[in-house]
Amino acid sequence: MEWYEILLVVLTSFIFLFFLQDMIKRSRYAKIVIKITSVIKERFDAHQLHIHHAEDAYQFEFGGYLIKLIDMNPANEVIITNSDRVVINHDIKNWKRSTKPHFVAGMKEFMEYQVPGTDLTKIVLIHPSCHNITKYINESDCHLVEKYQKIDGMYFIKYQDLKEFLNNR
Repeated sequence: MEWYEILLVVLTSFIFLFFLQDMIKRSRYAKIVIKITSVIKERFDAHQLHIHHAEDAYQFEFGGYLIKLIDMNPANEVIITNSDRVVINHDIKNWKRSTKPHFVAGMKEFMEYQVPGTDLTKIVLIHPSCHNITKYINESDCHLVEKYQKIDGMYFIKYQDLKEFLNNR
């Protein structure tokens, strides 16, 4: 084989792997959306449900609720610094304040979203789960978020607690 033939095979393989990864990612999100939708439909009318999607950021709007989906590894941690600054910590044991943060996209827009004449209950849904949800109060003080505790006007809820949360409201 000539060098350009090898290069062509390598490039074709990379393109194929990229599309395969994208297809798997889309399939995973589709399954997650179906699971969340089924939980919502158990309690609310299906006609009330509106799903907003942009670049792997999903929001569900129904019956006075607005849910933002965060899909993450259950071994990771959610850190809330401000209401519009939510970070996913991938390395809990070695995390330092100097660690480069992985911000959750679209939190500011989620906070500012309003429906005129409606008081929305905003939920940040963590799927499938997370190790901890931590709220930083200032540079040196933080606390673990309790189940169903309202933080900065929103609820941070793990997927397994969604059904119970909706049934108790």
